[in-house]
Amino acid sequence: MNASYSRFSKKTILLISILSIAIVAGVVYVLYTPKKIKEVNPAFSKYIDGYTSGVISKEGNIRIQLASDVSTMHATNEPVSEDLFNFSPSVKGKAYWLDARTIEFNPDENLDAGELYNGSFNLNKITEVPADLKTFDFQFQIIKPSFRIEQDGLQSATTTSLNFLKLTGTVLLADAEDPTQVEKLISAAKEGRNLKVKWAHNPETHTSKFTIDSIPRVNTAQKLVLKYDGQAIKSDIIGTDQLEVPAMGDFKILNIKAIQEPEQYVLVQFSDPIQVAQDLNGLITINGQTDLHFTIDGSQVKVYTPARLEGNYVVTVNAGVENIISKKITQSVEANVGFENLNPAVNIPGKGIILPGSGKLTFPFEAVNLNAVDVTIIEIYENNIPQYFQINDMNGGNELRRVAKPVIKKTIRLDTDKGVNLKRKNRFSLDIDKILKTEPGAIYRITIGFRKSYSIYTCADKAVAEEKSENNYNDGVDEDDEFWNLYDNFYPYNYQWDERDNPCTDSYYTTERWASRNVLASNIGLIVKRGSNNNLLVAATDILTTQPLAGIELQLLDYQQQILQKSVTDKDGLATIETNKKATLLIAKKGNERGYLKLDDGSSLPLSRFNVGGEVIQKGIKGFIYGERGVWRPGDSVFVGFILEDKNNKIPDSDPVTFELYNPQGQLIKHIIKNQSVNGFYTFRTATEPGAVTGNWTAKVKAGGALFEKSLKIETIMPNRLKINVDFGGKKELVKGFETNGTLTAKWLFGATAQNLKAKIDATLTPGKTVFQTFKDYTFDDPTNKFEPENKTVFEGNLNAAGAAVINADMSASASAPGVLKASFLTKVFEPGGNFSIDNFSLPYHVYNAYIGIHIPEGDKLS
Repeated sequence: MNASYSRFSKKTILLISILSIAIVAGVVYVLYTPKKIKEVNPAFSKYIDGYTSGVISKEGNIRIQLASDVSTMHATNEPVSEDLFNFSPSVKGKAYWLDARTIEFNPDENLDAGELYNGSFNLNKITEVPADLKTFDFQFQIIKPSFRIEQDGLQSATTTSLNFLKLTGTVLLADAEDPTQVEKLISAAKEGRNLKVKWAHNPETHTSKFTIDSIPRVNTAQKLVLKYDGQAIKSDIIGTDQLEVPAMGDFKILNIKAIQEPEQYVLVQFSDPIQVAQDLNGLITINGQTDLHFTIDGSQVKVYTPARLEGNYVVTVNAGVENIISKKITQSVEANVGFENLNPAVNIPGKGIILPGSGKLTFPFEAVNLNAVDVTIIEIYENNIPQYFQINDMNGGNELRRVAKPVIKKTIRLDTDKGVNLKRKNRFSLDIDKILKTEPGAIYRITIGFRKSYSIYTCADKAVAEEKSENNYNDGVDEDDEFWNLYDNFYPYNYQWDERDNPCTDSYYTTERWASRNVLASNIGLIVKRGSNNNLLVAATDILTTQPLAGIELQLLDYQQQILQKSVTDKDGLATIETNKKATLLIAKKGNERGYLKLDDGSSLPLSRFNVGGEVIQKGIKGFIYGERGVWRPGDSVFVGFILEDKNNKIPDSDPVTFELYNPQGQLIKHIIKNQSVNGFYTFRTATEPGAVTGNWTAKVKAGGALFEKSLKIETIMPNRLKINVDFGGKKELVKGFETNGTLTAKWLFGATAQNLKAKIDATLTPGKTVFQTFKDYTFDDPTNKFEPENKTVFEGNLNAAGAAVINADMSASASAPGVLKASFLTKVFEPGGNFSIDNFSLPYHVYNAYIGIHIPEGDKLS
């Protein structure tokens, strides 16, 4: 749910006119509401704990959270019959009770973007309240539609394409939008001709990626115009980008730019794919930088430096960079690139959650452009762990206020070591043992956050910005409220979506930029495998030593937090737990240590890349069908084996095992019964007719009431390759007027003759150099006679039953030859019906010297 909630502060009621607290998807946020928000009567804090307020998504719901449970005649998720909500402008929808103190209104349609709604909740219809508190009035506003285009620049369509380019990019949306409307935001055209735009939408992140593929390059440079218009989503943003599509064969540099995140490098974009095998050291340089590393991806080259850069640098691409056809850049190009300050950010590396007890609990995190961070730790109590896992996974943070409490709120200075350059990304380590004494079995959520006053990002109006930012945090609330106010700040005062990426504005400093991670101090590692009957095999190991853990107490709980079964691991760290109900949580205990594993389907490891299906045991027996090969031809003998495993002796030795063979139409072709086996092995021999239907046949074996099946492939195998040979009796020269008969033969690669196939031999005549061994100092070619290459068909016909044909290569040129000619023969053999591509059976060129129209001195051998 995307709705936000405001929450009353019980000790500092006067703050209600300044701020309200919001809950988004079960997490509480401090929301600095617009100036025009109406003042709320502080007396409502006795009855209402939270409510939707501030800026929400147009797909959001409106929720009221009461301060205490109330009695209701409606079941959970059942529509409420009473008229409890009223809105201006009006909103149609239904209200539902989520629990005994939370009611939610779900609009039938999306709310109006950018609209300020006034809501009223009839509190007197669900509980007794004073006359002046019968109706609770509140306000909320919908996010104004907006978007931003980030295009990646032109690049080669593929790593081998010289003729086509592509353009990719991303549309960043302020709120959820209809994908069909998003696709209307962008249009592209080249020389007045519209280009197709392909889309990939991600509603969860409010982003849509677009690709304009196969942009053709022609003989002249052309303009690609990318237009964007926000009218489709009721945004007033319009704009145009123009990019030059280089001409065919124009190998050039399209762009050089600095990339900051997620990793820093210089991106050089070329018009053609770059030769991967070349060494770019010295060809691409960055002033003042050595030991550069390069990554080539199609027409893009990424240039990495050993250390992060900051400031302006000159990037030089020297002449000599080659494309995939070894064409080189002929002129050097220089460009200035600037590496700006990195935006203030924190990050927790890795994905680990469990911290083994190695003697010291340390928690690493990364920070950039910050001189301090706020460290907050929430303890999820051991007795609340089952409730926590009802709506969370191991690293979840939903509805923590129900099951957890803040135990640490501490500001950590990062500028104590003056030798650390805080403008670059640095890794720091948090010593948990020094600030927290961990309780056995508890899960701790550690959050690394920052305020605007901690930023050392260079801003023109830094002093003014800091003064404003200090007003965003108040110390006049009680301990818990102070924590939630700082931890859950989602939309600061005057939040603007268009400014959310500007570190010099308050809109940048929201909790979505903070980093959180749950940790559990434990040495217990758990692996669980669940069978189709819900029985579990549990393996417990020591995370530090990988040794099996014996004596681990196991508790299996259902969704309602009731214990289904208990067990203890054996000396091998294994335990089998039988249950006829589906469990959702496994708790492991040994002394003060605890281990938790959520067992819902969504938490299981993905096994789609592996064949883990195995065989399902039928009636207590196992069976396996196999054949002597994978494919049979019509008319072949088929030998099928069957292995039967009956450990419990459920099948008497005299019981028959039945084999049935069905064709692809489901017709029974063969029925065989066997009463004896050799150590559980049965053999069934059958055969198919020469004219049998091809396709997937089915073998079925019935044993002891169990049925086993296997697909058998009966296919007509047609070789699709030929071996072709052309022989002119060992001659290397073909002379006009002499016998030039030859033989063409063709065979299938498996040895059979290529009977009655069609064949064609084409010859190309080109000028050669006339040389005689005894007259090396003479020139026999006529320099005044120019001969153009000619194509001749030497043979066209069918092979005989032996796959052979006689050919006659007695050729003559249509024009007089200046000297010796070279004849290149291209031989093609193919099926007369055209079922095979001619090119698939092309014999490589056979080259002969063809002496046509010249005199050969007697006694000289032809070269």
